[in-house]
Amino acid sequence: MTDRLRSAVYSAEDQWSEAMNRGGKVDFHGSSIEVPVQRRFGDLDAIETYLHWVTQLPCVLETFGQIAPVAVRARKGQAKAHYEPAERVIAIPLDTAWAARESVVLHELAHHIVMSRDSTNEPAHGAAFTVTMCSLVECVLGPEAALMLRTSYAGLDLPTVMP
Repeated sequence: MTDRLRSAVYSAEDQWSEAMNRGGKVDFHGSSIEVPVQRRFGDLDAIETYLHWVTQLPCVLETFGQIAPVAVRARKGQAKAHYEPAERVIAIPLDTAWAARESVVLHELAHHIVMSRDSTNEPAHGAAFTVTMCSLVECVLGPEAALMLRTSYAGLDLPTVMP
């Protein structure tokens, strides 16, 4: 199945991630909200430690249940990070600073959560993904960060709740 939603998801998340790079007070449609600065990771061990911490957060456990373990490996090249469902591995290009960010790691973890539970033919960046990503961001980064992401998705007609 064609993943026609991928470029829209990437566009929405790029905008959201830029705001998370700065963090702090953000003027959000006339209201002032506080968003965290997203974490940056220096190596695979830091990403693995972060993923273990995230998957054990009470909100994550309540929302998604126990999450299957996921491994992390370095990816050659700078093109993109990706998730390998058969191996349950997140591949991150560490040669480039954009990939070793919290937004990218959460994006790939959202793929892991969806693909570990859902065997439908839905596109990789379909409703199950965007709804999972929003819930994950709310659990990990808080309601303000999730609001910004939901608004970015909604601005491109991407689902933020299950139909």
